[in-house]
Amino acid sequence: MVLFQENGIRLAEKCGWGSCKSHLSYFRYIDLFSFLARILTAAMADTAMNLVSPAQLDIIDGLRGLGMSNYVALPQLAVVGDQSSGKSSVLESFSELPFPRDSGLCTRFVTQIIFRRGSTTSIKVSIIPGPDRSPTETNKLRGYVKDGLSALTSNEFLDILHAVCQLMGIPGPGQRLGTSQSTFSDDILSIELCGPDKQNLSIIDIPGIFRTPTEGVTTVHDMALVRRMMMHHIKGERTIILAVIPSNTDIATQEILSIAKELDPNGLRTLGVLTKPDLIDKGGEENVVSLVEGKRNPLRLGYCIVRNRGQSELSSDADTRHRTEKDFFLTEPWSRLDRDRVGTPALQRRLQELLVSITRREFPKVQAQILQRLSTSRKDLQRLGADRESADQQRRFLLEMSHTFQDVTNCALDAYYSRHTVFGSIPELRIATLAVERMERFAKDIETLGHTVDFESEDREEVATRSPASGLTSSNGSEADAGNPHLEYPELSDLISTNGVAPEPSDRSILEWIGEEYRKARGFGLATIGPSILPTIWQEQSKNWKGLTLAYIADIVFFVHDFTCKALAHVCPDEGVRSGLWSVLQERLVDRYRAAVDHVEFIIRVERFGTPLTTNPYFNKNLQKCRMDRLEKMLETHTEPQKDPTPWQSRNPVVRLDRIKQSMAMDNSEHTIQDIHDILESYYEVARKRFVDTVCMQGVDFYLLTGPTSPLRIFETAFVSDLSAAQLDLIAGEDISTKQLRKNLKNEIDALEKGKKLLRA
Repeated sequence: MVLFQENGIRLAEKCGWGSCKSHLSYFRYIDLFSFLARILTAAMADTAMNLVSPAQLDIIDGLRGLGMSNYVALPQLAVVGDQSSGKSSVLESFSELPFPRDSGLCTRFVTQIIFRRGSTTSIKVSIIPGPDRSPTETNKLRGYVKDGLSALTSNEFLDILHAVCQLMGIPGPGQRLGTSQSTFSDDILSIELCGPDKQNLSIIDIPGIFRTPTEGVTTVHDMALVRRMMMHHIKGERTIILAVIPSNTDIATQEILSIAKELDPNGLRTLGVLTKPDLIDKGGEENVVSLVEGKRNPLRLGYCIVRNRGQSELSSDADTRHRTEKDFFLTEPWSRLDRDRVGTPALQRRLQELLVSITRREFPKVQAQILQRLSTSRKDLQRLGADRESADQQRRFLLEMSHTFQDVTNCALDAYYSRHTVFGSIPELRIATLAVERMERFAKDIETLGHTVDFESEDREEVATRSPASGLTSSNGSEADAGNPHLEYPELSDLISTNGVAPEPSDRSILEWIGEEYRKARGFGLATIGPSILPTIWQEQSKNWKGLTLAYIADIVFFVHDFTCKALAHVCPDEGVRSGLWSVLQERLVDRYRAAVDHVEFIIRVERFGTPLTTNPYFNKNLQKCRMDRLEKMLETHTEPQKDPTPWQSRNPVVRLDRIKQSMAMDNSEHTIQDIHDILESYYEVARKRFVDTVCMQGVDFYLLTGPTSPLRIFETAFVSDLSAAQLDLIAGEDISTKQLRKNLKNEIDALEKGKKLLRA
């Protein structure tokens, strides 16, 4: 029983029995074993709180020291209130640190005070950099550490605060705001107090809110900034809000309670802390008592009330301060209040219980959230691609992109579509298939629509069922606008001027047309065919080639341009980089398209306006066939049955010699016109096939698709290597927002990695 008298007094108070002595005298009236059971239960709970939770509290404080609270909500106690509410006095009574008075210090930055039970007394002061600090500033702030201190005098603490404020770039205690200084800082001053008399506890003190700017000291902007800082620290569901309220003011006017209710509508994490009870006007004590007793403006966590040192007591020591506070609350009406709600020691125990409770409940969630946030941040950084700060980094970035682009291009030209899933989602990238289909249609268009007048030998039934020219088509096969064929890419609008629509060949008599042209071109001499007649009718007969061919080239140019644009979008999802790259590539692409078109126009000029020439033996074969077909058709009109064939002869039709002489009797003009027709038709067939092959092989395949100067080969290693530093920065340099995002993600990942390591330690 003596043991309980010496060591169990605080545990008995936790059981709600008030004075332990009165309950000890009550032993004769109650069951001793029941009392012991209650004492042991309370002792076990107290032991669990002080032996199990400190490890978790240490980890949480370590995470906060890494700046983890900028990324993951951590369990914490946050002290908030007006600048004149007595927050600094509460912290001073907890920490016994000699905070300067009347300096405005508490309105400058957030202060974190960590209490840890240890075998020796020590003090450590450090700075936790804000999230917007640069790496250089972060290292400089983290480099400031005052460790191994056993005590701090007022002057020593003031010197530390001056040094800290200078590093943060804000005025120190008693200093005026400089021209290059900020009024507030989002850095955190961390003060760790260890000793055998300390309880495991951590408190965040937030700059006090104010409603009226002070000229030369604070502005309206500062008011909004302080409010944002406060909201940042208390909005999380893992934060216990300690709303500090002066007892000598009307609670209805306290804005902090309205803010707390807005963020904590159910009141699950708001504890009211009443200060300055010794300044209450006579007769106003009962209103404050009713608050603590929960009869007025109730909070789920209730209220605690403390008395701090007044101006006349600033020179008193800590023992005197605690004794004065204890004596004050033994007087009426304060003595009627529950001892767990009165005085600084009771408030410390209450805060410790709340912090342990929320830490124990939220610790697994914090672990999971850190790992999840780390994974998300890594993915976000990966989506930004490689670093692009220097010219070498920018060049490597573009080289990797060009290699991917060329890999997609090679697979597209080889029709190896299974190599990349993008060919399934973007059919316009299947350029080999598109080009082959368009080539076949071009060959068919030239065959059926390339000549102006149908040849005499053409089958009339085939002519009657001939399909009209398809004209210029877009990549999806639909008819394009004849006035502006490539509305999707304005840079191509001036490249091709023709709409590619060809009229159907005329069904007029070609012999009559040749006769007309022949009679207009006759001259002196014995030659039956004049030197200009054949080129003249050849040029007229092949005049549809130009429109059909340029329409074909226009479609291939569109396919290549569309492929390049969509392939770049696939390999370069960054719109800014893609836009810069496209601005440099576009002019070079158009130049190569123009070279292809110029070459095709050269082929057209050679075929149509050059000397009709061929060494192809099929020309003579076709010519002889035309003449034999003409003779055969002529003889068929004069055939008659054979009379009285001998037994060994078959009955075949015959043509009499006089009929042959009669049918072949015609003037020189008729013979010449027929010869011109047969020569024209024979040469047309040879030239048409040669022309189609030349356009497809040279103009399309070599110039636009697979040749070394193909537009598809522009974005490769040589192009990237030739870019100047200015061009590299224009194309691949990151804008300010992206640089800031990358820096923030790196800082976040670094902090989360350290936090992950701390959790596993």
